[in-house]
Amino acid sequence: MTDAPKRPIVFVPRPRIDHHSELVNDFIQRVLELDWAWISDQSSLWDFHTDTTNGKYIERIHRVYGVDVSDVQNGNLADIFDRIALRRNKAPD
Repeated sequence: MTDAPKRPIVFVPRPRIDHHSELVNDFIQRVLELDWAWISDQSSLWDFHTDTTNGKYIERIHRVYGVDVSDVQNGNLADIFDRIALRRNKAPD
């Protein structure tokens, strides 16, 4: 048996995620219910479960942040964080 060649781990860039650093940490704990997670700009809700839908997390996001992300079909976390941040920064009517 031969050993496979060793390849370095390559992390996907995360400029959009880094823009939301406080939110990311809160989201990991309150929505994903994890102590920590490494999230990139390409990470999605699908990376954190094996259910057939993202329904559980979509409901939790709505309950915790008051934001509907049910239309984010791919579950991209950077898109979800952008939406939550937009909601937080929106001036009251």
